[in-house]
Amino acid sequence: MRFAVIGLAGVGAKHVSVVSNLENAELACVCDVVSNIADDFANKYKTNAYYSVEDMVEKEKLDGVIVATPPKSHYPITKICAEKGIHVFVEKPMASYVSDCQKMIDVCKENRVTLMVGHKKRFVPALVRLKELTEGELGEIKYMIHRYPHPWMSSKDWFWAEDDGGGPILENAVHAADILGFLMGDVDSVYAEGDSFFAENRKPQINCAVYTLRFKSGAIATVGAGMVSVPAFSFEDFFIATDNGVAEVSGHFDSVEKIRYAFRKDPNNAKEEVYSGVDAFVEEIKHFIECSRTGKEPIASGEAGKKAVAICRAVKKSAEIGEPVKVGN
Repeated sequence: MRFAVIGLAGVGAKHVSVVSNLENAELACVCDVVSNIADDFANKYKTNAYYSVEDMVEKEKLDGVIVATPPKSHYPITKICAEKGIHVFVEKPMASYVSDCQKMIDVCKENRVTLMVGHKKRFVPALVRLKELTEGELGEIKYMIHRYPHPWMSSKDWFWAEDDGGGPILENAVHAADILGFLMGDVDSVYAEGDSFFAENRKPQINCAVYTLRFKSGAIATVGAGMVSVPAFSFEDFFIATDNGVAEVSGHFDSVEKIRYAFRKDPNNAKEEVYSGVDAFVEEIKHFIECSRTGKEPIASGEAGKKAVAICRAVKKSAEIGEPVKVGN
């Protein structure tokens, strides 16, 4: 499958490396509006460089693209590529607003191309195992606490712009929104408290929030997220409770590895499993290739990406008005 990676200054660099090392993928070209960045990657990986998506799709025969540009550009790039019959993998958040997410879904459907969103936590083995347990002997999650403190601070202006990255609650905590949806289903409403702590120079954008979600199933969850930590405290964790037991998933930030669980019928005996050595970036691109070839619906579909953006927008709105907000998709 012939790939282009669009946007190279951030996570796009990781995607270039992944595609270059997959047996059933070929890095046909790279694209970035900053010409020297595109040239550097092209020279390093011995491929072609482009500085505009329009020029690239006219000159290259591509099967798929990986879009790793700021969120505001995701819809126009997706439209250009989908209309050329090119499958689209787009980094999270899917777009800045729910309306653009829907446009992306529509244009990919109209052109019969696969659309997948980079919600890589769905491919983290410890979280996949948690989903297996809660769909089996542990039972449905009724209660969750998720701590997601980002250990770095972004200096990029687009990241903080409301109509682009949307700040940490959209650009980063969209991971939390998506994995809770993956594990617990659709969200009905959100109540959030947020502030610009530790990033006062970015006001009125909020940097962090603590929020409670009520799911359509009746379950509840609380999330703490934002750029509030430091590299020495690079971690995240989940605690969940069900009718049959409890579980905890924990580990390094964005790469949890350990799961512990116990059953209420045997409350003093916890089981522990550790999963390591799996790169979720690799697994998600392998899945994208499979879906593009077979027409199978991706695990991290456009609809899932849209729901995650809707949750984040509801969190931000609730923090702004100080009231619960219904989540609209």
